[in-house]
Amino acid sequence: MKKKIIWGIAVLLAAAFIWMPFPASDLYLRIHFDEIAGTACGLYYGTDVQGNFSAEQYISSEIDQEKKLAEFCLDSALYNHLTGLRLDLPKEQEQLLLIKNVSVSSGGIIQKEYNPCTFFAPENLPFTNGVELSLVSIRDRVYIQTYGNDPYLILSQGLVADIQSLYSRRRLSRLFLCLFAAGSYVLARKK
Repeated sequence: MKKKIIWGIAVLLAAAFIWMPFPASDLYLRIHFDEIAGTACGLYYGTDVQGNFSAEQYISSEIDQEKKLAEFCLDSALYNHLTGLRLDLPKEQEQLLLIKNVSVSSGGIIQKEYNPCTFFAPENLPFTNGVELSLVSIRDRVYIQTYGNDPYLILSQGLVADIQSLYSRRRLSRLFLCLFAAGSYVLARKK
C-alpha cells in the first residue's frame, strides 16, 4: 500500500513537471540557399499588439556565404503573439536566388522542415513585391528572381500560424527526463 502511494505521488509530480507552463524557447527560421548574393536578408513581424510591419519589429540576418544560410531568431516573447511575417531579400542587386530548404527549430530541435515549393506556394504568399517565383517541384527547389530596390514576400496568416505553433515548450524533453529517472530507479532497485 505504501509503495502504491509513493508511486502515485511520483506520477503526479512528474505530470506536474511535464505540463508546468515553462516559457517557450526561441524560434529559429532558417532559409538554405544554393545560390545567393548580397550581405543580408530581413524579417519583419507583426504582433497582436502592433500589427503593422515597422523598424521596431525587424530582424536582420547576415547571410552566411559559406553555408548559404540566412537565420532569423524570433524571441520567445513572441509566442502566441505573431500575426504576420514579411521576408525581405537582399537589395544590393537584381539576382536569381535558389532556395533548397526552409527549416524551423526551437528548443534545440528542428521542429519542421518545409519543402520550399510548399513554403513559397502562391497560397502561402498573398503579396509579393519586386520578385518573380518559379517552383520546381521535381527538384524541390524554388527560384526567385528579384527586381527593383525592395524585394519582399509577405507570408499568409495560415503559414504564420503554422510557424508559430512550432515554438517548443520542452515538454517532450521533460517527459524523457522523467522516464529516465523512473528507469534508473527501477534498475537500481533490481540490482
